[in-house]
Amino acid sequence: MPGAAGRSRLALVVLCALGAACATRLPPRPGGTSSPSATAVAQFTAATSHCAGLRTLTTELSLSGRAGDERLRGRVITGLASGGSARLEGLAPFGAPVFILAARQERATLLLPRDRRVLDDTPVADVIERLTGLKLGADDLLRALAACPGAGEAANGRQWSGGWAAVDTVDGRTVFLHQQSGAWQLAAVDGGGWRADYRLVQNGFAREVRLRSDDGRVDLVASLQQLEVNTPIDDAAFEVDIPPGTDAMTLDELRSVAPLRTP
Repeated sequence: MPGAAGRSRLALVVLCALGAACATRLPPRPGGTSSPSATAVAQFTAATSHCAGLRTLTTELSLSGRAGDERLRGRVITGLASGGSARLEGLAPFGAPVFILAARQERATLLLPRDRRVLDDTPVADVIERLTGLKLGADDLLRALAACPGAGEAANGRQWSGGWAAVDTVDGRTVFLHQQSGAWQLAAVDGGGWRADYRLVQNGFAREVRLRSDDGRVDLVASLQQLEVNTPIDDAAFEVDIPPGTDAMTLDELRSVAPLRTP
């Protein structure tokens, strides 16, 4: 039977590794010189119209990818609500989840049920960074998975040949649009230290999201299954019961248990 360190590693290993969908070839970006576009902002507004009133997202994520030298794979039941609430459960082949992350207002508790260890009252972004290498808060993750980039109005519309356009958002991101079967769809978002690429888009929501860090050390693919949006989530889901006898751990200890990035 594996020891505590091995089980803890499994608790984190469930959160990534690149399978067949994640080849070394990078997703496309438009090339060459762009020209100003008077319609790109309107195209962006139409492509992200599904984001209006976004409150919750639930899905089962099939995750694969790498973080540093670690190649990982797994499934995570995910529930996110605007305002910094999250619940992530890493599924094991059988028995209890290998980890449970519950958060409110961007403060997380991470429970490793099989190790009986808990990390309490820690910024969500710090915990997700330890798990995946990507420093994303709960609301960041909600917007990334829902294909809802940026905040406020977009500007600086431009276009390329081949059905590509782009705009810049007020929070410093570049959003790329691509024309598919006559309709403009969100294709990619660059900024904030990471890059997102979207595939299999239906009604504005992608069924596959690829997230990469700018330095290339982290590369994750998330396949979204059983996706539901704006379905009420019980507020109790954003809490986790800590069993008696569970030992506290620190963020640094979480890093030492199973580091996902190259030391």
